[in-house]
Amino acid sequence: MHNAPPTGDGGPAFGGRRADEAGAPPSEELRALVRDCLDDVDDLVGRYVARVSSFDDYQGTVSAEDLRETARACFELLLRLVGGLPVSDELRGVPERLGRRRARQGVPLERLLQAVRMDFQVLWTAFLERIAPADLPELTRSAVRVWDAVEFHTVNVHAAYLDQVAVLARQRERERTALMGRLLSSDGRDQQLVAQVATMLQVGAQSDFAVAVVPQEFQQDLRRAVTARLTAQGTHLQDHNGTLVLVAQLPRPAGTVPDRWLHDVPCALAPVAHGLGQVPDMVRVAEAIAATLDSSAAGPVTLSDAWMPVAAARLGAMAGMLADSVLAGLGPLPPQERDRLLETVVTYCRTGSVSATTRELYCHRNTVLNRLSRFSELTGYQPTNPVDAATVLFALRCARGGPA
Repeated sequence: MHNAPPTGDGGPAFGGRRADEAGAPPSEELRALVRDCLDDVDDLVGRYVARVSSFDDYQGTVSAEDLRETARACFELLLRLVGGLPVSDELRGVPERLGRRRARQGVPLERLLQAVRMDFQVLWTAFLERIAPADLPELTRSAVRVWDAVEFHTVNVHAAYLDQVAVLARQRERERTALMGRLLSSDGRDQQLVAQVATMLQVGAQSDFAVAVVPQEFQQDLRRAVTARLTAQGTHLQDHNGTLVLVAQLPRPAGTVPDRWLHDVPCALAPVAHGLGQVPDMVRVAEAIAATLDSSAAGPVTLSDAWMPVAAARLGAMAGMLADSVLAGLGPLPPQERDRLLETVVTYCRTGSVSATTRELYCHRNTVLNRLSRFSELTGYQPTNPVDAATVLFALRCARGGPA
């Protein structure tokens, strides 16, 4: 916000020019007219308030007293600009204070500028009423000077409004971040906190929410996706525990995350949170999934996709013990033979078919059957049995250096 400095003769600059450069200096007749209006500024204020108070966006937002006080200061500033009269520091700050005040009150910018430019109509009408018809040509030559003063005022109000809007947006974002941080660190049972977050995000507390987490290397992918596809109300991004968390209200009645939202974003996607109170738990689930992501991830990874590595990680030291107990019988084998047996077992468990395994490994059916039988003899687990197959696959996931 840049306020106009006073000119050398005490008159302020406006319209991007010094007062004595905005056409001819004010005539004595114009100065007299300005002084007459300054003496009767309450009349200008009354006319202005009568017009602006009827604006829908002002009713119930800007009080009549507020309108009168700001209008009186604005008209005094404008009249002094038009008449080339000295302007105090207090008056010079009027446009900035007005712009910031109306921004805080939530008056739409277009409506504010309409109200500010109405100053010209009120001023010009007052001038016309106070001059003789013979003096009209002289007043007409001063129209540019009057308009320049109003435009100077309008531009500065506009700039201050935008500055204040930016300040308010930063404040709201800090409040959103702090409040969401409290929710994510909680157990989700504080209903007052849940209600506050719902109000801040302008969402329903009992709505369904998508919850996704991305580690640092994939954060830009998520930000781009949110900007491109999730601009609707009810979307929030939060830095949390070294990751980036997305919480987005799901459209009704879907109840599932639309495929297009995150299809190309490597991220950990938690089960749907049924209500804001479930979001903290789902964030922790997504964080556990995110800890298993690697560079091969090309899209969302769900809990059903990643339950094995997540479970293995949760077992801690017991994961290695489980792997050793299940796979101990393979220990004496030469590495090459061990790898062949494991490759056959994993392929069979994935395909569920001997024929598909033979095609994928380019070997005879009997070879596949022999390897599966050999694996059963050595470990006691039969890959053809669903329960044994699940145990073997999980043990392999737990084994250090084992197949993924």
